[in-house]
Amino acid sequence: MEEKVRISPFQLSILTILFTTGTTILVTPSGMAADAKQDAWLSSLLSVIICLGIVYFFYQCALSMGRKNYIQYLESIYGRILGKILGLLYAFFAFIGTCTLISYFGFFTTTQILTETPIEILNILFTILIICVVRAGLEVLARTGELLSTWFFILLFALIVFLLPQIEFQRLSPLYEASIKDHAKAIFNFVSIAGFPLVLFLTFFPKNINRPDKAKWNFLAGSFVGAFIVALITVLCILVLGAETTARQLYPSYVLAKTVSLFEIVERIESIMAGIWIISIFFKSSIYFYALVMTLTQVLELKNYRFLVLPLGIICIIFSTVVYPDIQYMLTWDEKYWVPYSFIMGLIIPVITFVIDKIKNRINKTKKAFKAS
Repeated sequence: MEEKVRISPFQLSILTILFTTGTTILVTPSGMAADAKQDAWLSSLLSVIICLGIVYFFYQCALSMGRKNYIQYLESIYGRILGKILGLLYAFFAFIGTCTLISYFGFFTTTQILTETPIEILNILFTILIICVVRAGLEVLARTGELLSTWFFILLFALIVFLLPQIEFQRLSPLYEASIKDHAKAIFNFVSIAGFPLVLFLTFFPKNINRPDKAKWNFLAGSFVGAFIVALITVLCILVLGAETTARQLYPSYVLAKTVSLFEIVERIESIMAGIWIISIFFKSSIYFYALVMTLTQVLELKNYRFLVLPLGIICIIFSTVVYPDIQYMLTWDEKYWVPYSFIMGLIIPVITFVIDKIKNRINKTKKAFKAS
């Protein structure tokens, strides 16, 4: 069953911002600094531009889709069987994304905040929230994002203001030391998390947008703001902690918040960073899970998507406890496998699909013109 609800272009931009920041705001600065060192600020800014280009391409795909969702679009281009196979691949992509994000939440919370709490309990509680909001539907998810985004930006603004006295610009020196290869690696690391996964937005964009003709700039603006926030946090990590310290930390932006000391009154505001991250990862996980449910619903041609939510949620809870056996495995997977995987699913397949669609349209127009003559 397809959802009949519609969300506004503004709500689309809010979801894009929260999805783009997601895990990116917490872990990406470490990888960027490890690859590009103190020049990670330049890699971050280039990544923002590339993310905008990717989102603009997704918008062009959306124009070609019309009122179809992405799986319907794949079936119309490749035929029913091959289209459903590709749909299953995207369902698996969304499944892996959901489970890894739940695992991220569990690892972070058990190592930094609730150190005595079993990770399984945290994963269950977090997933229950995701199940509830996805079962309620896209409109509820969008309205919740609209509500919590205010707190997201308030906390972010407070963090930036409190960090200003800690900034040391000499930490950016020496400039332009990173090679092109280093920048390319850092950029791919950034875009694989903040850019390519936005392909999952095509499961509801533009089909479930009430004014799709007005949504272009909202989609682009949401991507820009989200990517710029991540770039800003990366720059702040380098300016406050230094490139070497940032690269060594698993959660550098969380450590960044611990350095705050304002007149010996405002100190150790890492809870602000934790609040920012938990809000954003909740919405990123929810969108991944929503894409998983809706993709499977379309592939299996089911009448109601809601009965899939609970069993898939339980499967995600179980798999989230084994998807990353330990933190070292998580780091290896993210660096070596996630980047090419998201590149294939988020760019290669959509580009091939888009090109085939244009070729088909050109052939059909030529045939019509030939018959008319």
